[in-house]
Amino acid sequence: MTDQNLRSTDAAENLGITVEPTEGRGRLPAVIEHPSPQPKRPRLHLAILALLIIVAGPGIGWFGWYQHYPRLPPGIAWGNGRLEADPIAIDTKFAGRIAKLFVDEGGMVKAGQVVAMMDTRDLEASLKKSEALVTQAERAFDEAKANLVQQQTQVKLAQQELDRTSALVPKGFATVELLDQRRRLR
Repeated sequence: MTDQNLRSTDAAENLGITVEPTEGRGRLPAVIEHPSPQPKRPRLHLAILALLIIVAGPGIGWFGWYQHYPRLPPGIAWGNGRLEADPIAIDTKFAGRIAKLFVDEGGMVKAGQVVAMMDTRDLEASLKKSEALVTQAERAFDEAKANLVQQQTQVKLAQQELDRTSALVPKGFATVELLDQRRRLR
């Protein structure tokens, strides 16, 4: 087949015409015409349907999501934008480890709500040590008080002995030397 025959054969096939080649040179191929094909409307319907799905699909999906989206309680708003809040630092009087945490980071809390429980083993040990020191100081205080009473009793005894010796020296029943010794002890 020549190039011209090939071109006419391709053009005929594009139009839906069947071309049968003939043998020999210079003879034209036999052309058999088929009935004209149906118009290409089903493809047009498919294109419109695809375009409708592409355009309406996201809208229908959004509407379904919106209908089933959980509603927020009254007083709570949502939207796009920037939210600024003042951070509140929670601090304890004493440093220590956390034994149990009752709230997640960023969670909502109410006034007076327990947020965490401290591990107080170190504090309890410090308390016991301090209580032992207090008990020791109380015993030392009691001992000092007993020593004071003892010293006061000894002073009272020395005063009584001095008074007695002072009364006995003029009568001659005690010596002056004993009186001097008693005055020195006082």
